[in-house]
Amino acid sequence: MKRVRYMLDSGLMGIGIGMIWFAVDLLSSSNWRNLEATKLSAINFLFWLIISFFIGVFFYFAGWIFNNDSWSLRTQIVVNFFVCLAAWLLFNLIINNFSYSWSLLMTTVISFIIMYAIAYGSYFFHLWHEVNQINKKLKKNGE
Repeated sequence: MKRVRYMLDSGLMGIGIGMIWFAVDLLSSSNWRNLEATKLSAINFLFWLIISFFIGVFFYFAGWIFNNDSWSLRTQIVVNFFVCLAAWLLFNLIINNFSYSWSLLMTTVISFIIMYAIAYGSYFFHLWHEVNQINKKLKKNGE
């Protein structure tokens, strides 16, 4: 049950990140002008909502790479990055009807790096903050 909860949490985090990305995409498509006239398709919104949830769940499963204790943290991060990148490229090829161009590839890679930095950057920042809290408590108890 605990794993299902964590998977749902990851899906909801994916929705949060995806909806921010969707809002930026929607606003940039209107050139940040005349926002009240911007139309939002319900199908488009639901597509982004569901896909964002599944991307969050994928990040949960991709996080299992970090359970391999025989690898260094650097190796785990690199393997995780490229597994996620491959899935992201495949996802983008599917939604773009398998059309390929260098500009699309670069846009896809850059958008992935931004999303990866948000997802794992916030996770590692949280871990760093927790380690600092534990170290402060240990120093305080050691005095």
